[in-house]
Amino acid sequence: MPPKRACDICISRKVKCNGSWPCDTCLGAVKKVQCTYLRPARRRGPKSRRTCREDADQPALRVSDEHRDQASESMAKAERAITLSQPTEASSTQRIPTALLESIVRLYQRYSYSIWPVINAEVLISKIKDIEADQDDHHAQNIVCLATALCAATMAQLHVEPQITEFGTVDSTELVHACLRRRNKFHDHGEHIDFRSIMVSFFLHVHHAKANQRNSAMMYIQEAIAGARVLRLDEVGSQKQDEVFSNTALVFPLLWVSERGYALHLGLSPSYHEPLSITELEMDNDADVEAQGLLELAKLFVAFDRIAVRRKSPTGATTVDLTDTENKLSSLSFCMADLVSARTADYHITRQWMRTILWQHALSMGLLSSAAYETILTFGFPVQVGRDLLQALRWFCETDLLPLGRDQVSETTFGEY
Repeated sequence: MPPKRACDICISRKVKCNGSWPCDTCLGAVKKVQCTYLRPARRRGPKSRRTCREDADQPALRVSDEHRDQASESMAKAERAITLSQPTEASSTQRIPTALLESIVRLYQRYSYSIWPVINAEVLISKIKDIEADQDDHHAQNIVCLATALCAATMAQLHVEPQITEFGTVDSTELVHACLRRRNKFHDHGEHIDFRSIMVSFFLHVHHAKANQRNSAMMYIQEAIAGARVLRLDEVGSQKQDEVFSNTALVFPLLWVSERGYALHLGLSPSYHEPLSITELEMDNDADVEAQGLLELAKLFVAFDRIAVRRKSPTGATTVDLTDTENKLSSLSFCMADLVSARTADYHITRQWMRTILWQHALSMGLLSSAAYETILTFGFPVQVGRDLLQALRWFCETDLLPLGRDQVSETTFGEY
């Protein structure tokens, strides 16, 4: 659900904004403009309080813009931007107990693996148990860095309360600081890219997205995409095995879906424009059911990709594009339909979210009519979407929806109708 504040265009023009996406002012502009909400929200109070935050957020936006076609160079720029968000000296000495990391990884294993089915929790736990927190070993700290990033994302996604340890209170933000300290000290992220460093960037993206730090969240997911391209993970058959990962072939599809979904949420174009080939990624019969579920979700984004691309073209999307995409989304069958899990809920929520976006575009194009033959072009289409979603989620409980995040379920989904 769009933030209830003025969009970037209305702020720059100093005009009234209704806070929708796209807003009425941008829709009614003579020259087509892109309605975005990328400017950091300013806090009320003296200007001296806002200066540090605005200065820290701005470099992340510059890195994001330059990140698209220069993978190796952009990684180095992103790393320099990250140093601006380092914690204070007072918090830099705090240690993260191994037992705390293990307990949160267990939460990931229980609740969040269905959403991010790429990390082998048992292997990761066995490795962090054997590592001294202050050990000056690059490989060891690489594992700890991955674990802290995963735990930060898991705490943010599951809304886990701050944990009290012998070294102080630890929340998801402190875990992010610990991850960045280790990454800057032990790992040259711009020169040595591997599966683990890519997933560190991904989990940092998740944390910042949940904290509504949009510039940083977009920077980290684009950083992960750029690293994946350096390793050629976007090419089928180029994946290498890593014992910490459950499904290495799913690393790039997870990044592709995540960037597309987040860019769509912000009204931006993704940095990676190539389509994803699902047919070449079909899992064998031995693959776990959650891996199959991620591919099913990717199929939704592949079907929606046409309309997303056409929206950015000079001619824009047509009525045929809207109706064809709706027919494709409605015709897709979910092979896990009988499984009650967070992945199944995520699939149904995402599909209805996409159908709602299609209807919103039809509305903005003035195509709606009470006598339209296609249901997506009628005024009552949102009611049908809401009914379909509630019907699909009727057997789910709060625990099933917990890994999706309470704000995502309540605002992004039900808040649309």
